[in-house]
Amino acid sequence: MIDLIHEFSAINSINVPARTGIGFEVNRGQLFRIIDVDGSQPADFWAFNSLDIFEHLSCEHTKPSIQRLYPRKGNSAFTNHRRPIVTLVQDNSPGEHDMEFAACDKYRYLELGADGSHANCTDNLHKALGGFGLSLPYTPQPWNLFTNFFLHSDGTFEVRSPSTKSGDSVTMRAEMDAHVIISACPQDMNDTCGGNPTDILVEVGVSPTG
Repeated sequence: MIDLIHEFSAINSINVPARTGIGFEVNRGQLFRIIDVDGSQPADFWAFNSLDIFEHLSCEHTKPSIQRLYPRKGNSAFTNHRRPIVTLVQDNSPGEHDMEFAACDKYRYLELGADGSHANCTDNLHKALGGFGLSLPYTPQPWNLFTNFFLHSDGTFEVRSPSTKSGDSVTMRAEMDAHVIISACPQDMNDTCGGNPTDILVEVGVSPTG
């Protein structure tokens, strides 16, 4: 594992501007890194089996498989078919990666008092899927990287600003050929993004298939 990370060399860098989403493809065994450019910026993360969009990263299936609320270094995230789709191989961040909460959508912003045109992670997901020529009739729960939704022992929670600093990152290994989609969360109506959404950077490593 350490040798893989030591040899990680980015062949492609993808900027995800604040409030937007992007999609890219990875091959089984390929490494990719997700970087919080300025700090305090969550990244909503989805991964889909490239051969079957209806098999995808599933938070509710991951948690019983790893017996944690979210993966830590060395843990995989699992699909709704209970197969690993990505593994967290390195975590250079405070390690806050929520798996409890849905992607923001137009209804959440209406609930908070905005109008229906507010940028949101749900729309970012489906737009990015469209870029692959794909569509899905529902929105899977994302893995909310760098997201500090603090859970209390009495079952309540609070939205706290992320603890990440500029340049903090996670590195993943694809466990199957996959479409990956990342949204630089646009939430500016509470502390999810520290009140100021910023960019996410993705670095994609060399494919083991060449």
